Amino acid sequence: MTTDLWGAFRRTSLGPRTLTAVLGAPLLLGGLWLGGAWWAALLGVIVLLGVVEFGRLHPDVPRAGQALTPAGALLVAILALRATGLLAVLFFFGALSVLSIALSYGLTAPIAPEARWRGWKAVLVGAVYLGLPAGLLLRWRLEAPFAALGWLFAIIWANDIAAYFVGLAAGKHKIVPQISPGKSWEGATAGLVAGAVVGSLGAPVWGLHAGGGAILGAMASVVSQSGDLLESAMKRRAGVKDSGAILPGHGGVLDRFDGVLVAVPLAYLSLAAAAMLRAALR
Repeated sequence: MTTDLWGAFRRTSLGPRTLTAVLGAPLLLGGLWLGGAWWAALLGVIVLLGVVEFGRLHPDVPRAGQALTPAGALLVAILALRATGLLAVLFFFGALSVLSIALSYGLTAPIAPEARWRGWKAVLVGAVYLGLPAGLLLRWRLEAPFAALGWLFAIIWANDIAAYFVGLAAGKHKIVPQISPGKSWEGATAGLVAGAVVGSLGAPVWGLHAGGGAILGAMASVVSQSGDLLESAMKRRAGVKDSGAILPGHGGVLDRFDGVLVAVPLAYLSLAAAAMLRAALR
């Protein structure tokens, strides 16, 4: 049993994955700690690499459309960063609608090249998928201390680690094998529990009680796993194993940040809605 488990870890590139995490986590948290231009520059690099990889996953989009994706992502990021009042309500409702429809379609459409997004649909999805979380990460860092975002990353990482190890060691019941053969209900449950525990520990940084933090952590874990499956589905339809090759053991930027891209909007807007509700009830 031990030999089989160790073999499974080797097949999933545990060594390179660990090295990438050891080197990458301090870089990400360092940029978050410094904030300002450093944080903006780091997010800009991630988004630009993500745009390139998203284009690789959607090769049917014409060159003009490929060029519109980064411009659209920039516009969405600026709106996410600066929108206030009624404009913010309309913008976030529209952006979340696009993201929700993309998740629903991405996880239920046939795994075939014909199901890839094309033309303006690919541009719109790419712009929101990459621009919305980038803008919100910038906005959140301006509004809150390092710990608020740091704990969110801790939730997502705890979810990833628990799901990875429990899934390899005890994963028997596959979630959607046609999209991601390695994802199991056992691993997903372990990730949800880990996210809830870390969320409860970080609750004070968001002004929540432990129960509220656990709910936020559980929700972020579920949505993060959905984002992982969405990106896996895009890769299957494109016929590639990884979105890129820049991160050893992971593949590309989208392979590493797929969960973050959809968890950030949920977490930020849920906390903002909770704060507005508390203010209204006072």
